[in-house]
Amino acid sequence: MTNILDTVAESQEPVTPRSPREYLALQIARRLGDLSVRRQYMVLFEHYPEELLIQAFRRCLKYERPGTTDFMRVLRELTGQES
Repeated sequence: MTNILDTVAESQEPVTPRSPREYLALQIARRLGDLSVRRQYMVLFEHYPEELLIQAFRRCLKYERPGTTDFMRVLRELTGQES
């Protein structure tokens, strides 16, 4: 899935949320200071349950300076995909 996220991240077109899920993904990207990879969050919301991603976001906020790396680490922990 990482390759898909990398490909999506390369697209720098403006993003307009078309659904509540996309809006939530955009808000998480904004709160984590990662609007440059906002499309990655939108893809994650297509593939994972909303509740799981919100849980990952909340856990991520416990870090001193949370960002995408922390969010992805927490998501891997929650889904049992730790590497």
